[in-house]
Amino acid sequence: MSRQRQVARAERERLAAQRAAQAQAERDRVAAARARRERRALLWRRLRLWQHGPGFRRRREQWGALGALALVLLVAIFVVTRSVTLVIVTALVLLVAAPVLVSVVIGRNRR
Repeated sequence: MSRQRQVARAERERLAAQRAAQAQAERDRVAAARARRERRALLWRRLRLWQHGPGFRRRREQWGALGALALVLLVAIFVVTRSVTLVIVTALVLLVAAPVLVSVVIGRNRR
């Protein structure tokens, strides 16, 4: 009888260890899925904030206004001078000066 009890106990311990391992594997799987969802949600929130933050529409309108102003300036220079070289030089100057123009426009709006 003692031998049968030892075998039964060993079997119960083996089954308990197997259930514990399965439970741990399930917890690990759930934790990995949760971490994956949280990473995806964080990435999505960052992307959405970058695209459509509070000043997104205002900045888009400012860039559009600056682009329209630059195009009008380039067309006016071409109409007045008929020089493609001068238009290209002006476009390069505007391209280099764009960050300064943006900081001036944004700085004026923040005051």
